[in-house]
Amino acid sequence: MFFLCTRPGDTENVLVEIKDEVSGKLVVSTAAIIPLEFYESVVPGARFVRTMPNVAAMVGESFTAYCMGSNTTLRDKETVERLLGTMGSCMEVEEKYMDPVTGLSGSGPAYIAIVIDALTYAGLRVGLPRELSKVAAAQSVLGTAKLIMEGVSVPSEIEEVVTTPGGTTIEGIYEIEDGKLRTALMNAVQAATNKCLNIRHLWENNA
Repeated sequence: MFFLCTRPGDTENVLVEIKDEVSGKLVVSTAAIIPLEFYESVVPGARFVRTMPNVAAMVGESFTAYCMGSNTTLRDKETVERLLGTMGSCMEVEEKYMDPVTGLSGSGPAYIAIVIDALTYAGLRVGLPRELSKVAAAQSVLGTAKLIMEGVSVPSEIEEVVTTPGGTTIEGIYEIEDGKLRTALMNAVQAATNKCLNIRHLWENNA
């Protein structure tokens, strides 16, 4: 089994170089944009899996989407899930979803880091010490995510539970909506997905 961790532009040259070594083997690629049919055309004898992890793999909390190649086996799928599970959670998806997944969860840690950074500075603005503000912000994100991931609540339920009539939370939510944070995040994912499509178009024209 091989892991192929290359930039899209370098992938073909690397595949050609290792063609004999990977023939007949399972190859798991982390390269964005490149479709499975391309891998299989370059090295028909190998079995390919396309993945999109994120940087949270460093602490075992990545979300990794993956799709299986045309000649992979059930045993290959079990092997891939076991290995990807060491980096966090994983899910098999149709290949057509890989670019949107890249725009959402591949880039997602950057979006969330901006949110945590903004909340940290918000804490400083209202007088909290820096370390207290950072931990409070980051743990709020982590705890909320855990409520959702463990099936305790869905996002809208959490909003309802925390928000009381005439209370503090509704004042904050009003400002968030007025600042169009929700729209900005949706636009960010759309823009990142569109960039994937554009890069793939350029790559296909140069391949």
